[in-house]
Amino acid sequence: MVLLHSILPRRRWHFGAALAAAVLLSACGSGGDSSQGQTLPDYDPAPAQVNSPATEVKKDELRVPLQFTHQSLVAPGWQTPPHGADGVFLSAGHNDDILTFRAVDDTGTILWEAQRPLSCTGFTLTTADDEQSYAVLTDIDADVQTFGHTVAAAYDLQTGDQSWGPVEVPGPHHGPGIVFAAPSEEAMGESGPQVVLDPATGDVLIDERETPEVAILGEFHGIVLLVVDEQVQAHSASGLAQDGLTGQPKWSIPLDDYAWDTQRLTAKAPTPNPIAEEQSGGVLIGTNDTDRILVTLTDGQVIADQLSAAGQDPSSQTWVTIGENIVGYDVEEHKLYEESHNGADLIGVGAAIAYLRNAEGNIEARNVLTGAIGRSYDPQDAGVLTVPSVITATGAGILEADDEYYLVPAASAEDQEG
Repeated sequence: MVLLHSILPRRRWHFGAALAAAVLLSACGSGGDSSQGQTLPDYDPAPAQVNSPATEVKKDELRVPLQFTHQSLVAPGWQTPPHGADGVFLSAGHNDDILTFRAVDDTGTILWEAQRPLSCTGFTLTTADDEQSYAVLTDIDADVQTFGHTVAAAYDLQTGDQSWGPVEVPGPHHGPGIVFAAPSEEAMGESGPQVVLDPATGDVLIDERETPEVAILGEFHGIVLLVVDEQVQAHSASGLAQDGLTGQPKWSIPLDDYAWDTQRLTAKAPTPNPIAEEQSGGVLIGTNDTDRILVTLTDGQVIADQLSAAGQDPSSQTWVTIGENIVGYDVEEHKLYEESHNGADLIGVGAAIAYLRNAEGNIEARNVLTGAIGRSYDPQDAGVLTVPSVITATGAGILEADDEYYLVPAASAEDQEG
């Protein structure tokens, strides 16, 4: 990667504001009939092979964490938080009224890209039973060719080849995972009933309109979390496809154990965006950012409770949790340390370092094995601060600065020698 370009100055266009406007206008973003009859932008939804390196950027205009000092930095043109699986990251950037999703591997190579209308920002990654990872993107129904009808399709994350779909869904992507919700009748109202799809086929596994006694909490790389019979239940997607709700869940937790209010109960992936599979990783379940529990996806073991956030270091498998204190747990779920904090927010974990934003807004780095605070940036560096959100076991990382997301390719032997 030899091309260099300056990231400063550049147009400061706030992507979030544009997306908020788009959400009010289309099926991929919202409901209502205000968008009926609008003309679609000219775009090509079919993924196109790229297989070329992303543009390298000049690091001297950025403040990067010390652990990335000897690695290169590339700009794939991402303006939404990337998701990753199997060594590939996916995110999108905009050009006027067109979104371009780009899949980039951890060497910095753009594998493929696909276009969508600006309002169709919803996307997720999922994993089928055969451990194949898919990118699931939303779109406007090609047979209708107007805003107002949302469909979803899955693509091989490595190649961009279409696996299933497009299938009709009741509304925009809701998540976590391949969960879609009927739009609200009001512009800023709560979403309606949800459906969760089968990662392998795109078939509907659970539709809350048909089973109002069931609430969908999310899908996490092939594991579906539901509220059924006053329990949080975890089912494999393949099990639901075969047996429906008559099959035995992988694990369950009674709601009474934590006095949860069903109407407010949610599940979310730990920080950062998971590069998790069924065999590893966890999920945070709760009603607010003080009562969440951290549960292993495999067997439903509760690692910690009364949490606001948690993250797992991919290299050591150490968990770092944020509640009243910062606590570390080893791979056997034994407590390693417990340290106080002053309103810290967890923003990223990897390479044995946990990055937190403290109450003063500064970034601090903690050793995930000891909890000790270390230096996160060179105080002599100038430029725009980059904030790490994802760090993989191979040394690849995602850094955010000024509403743009950069990729640090996995460290080569030459990089490691410095």
